Amino acid sequence: MQRRVGRYTKYETNELLRMFDQGYSVYKICKELNRTQKSIRNNLIRLGKIEGQITPVRHKNKRITNTTDESLSKSFWSYITYVFALISLTILFVVHPQYNFLEVILIYFFYD
Repeated sequence: MQRRVGRYTKYETNELLRMFDQGYSVYKICKELNRTQKSIRNNLIRLGKIEGQITPVRHKNKRITNTTDESLSKSFWSYITYVFALISLTILFVVHPQYNFLEVILIYFFYD
């Protein structure tokens, strides 16, 4: 039989509390509910029945939101930089066509 995974149902939570209050060991509870000992232990800690630290410890990573904001800011400034470079080169090539390297290459190959 495969172990259950995911959230506990209300029935499982009630059974867990009932069995724990009656003095069942974590091992017996896990066999009865078909859950791992770690899952039973973590749920008992969540319910306040035993003391300890829930494993694995989950840390809320606030840096992800900051990174997203920073990446949006960086992409905005890189977009502005590219637009400025494009406009500058376009003006340079129109005002001074001899600097237009594409035109120079095309004239070299196709103009006799």
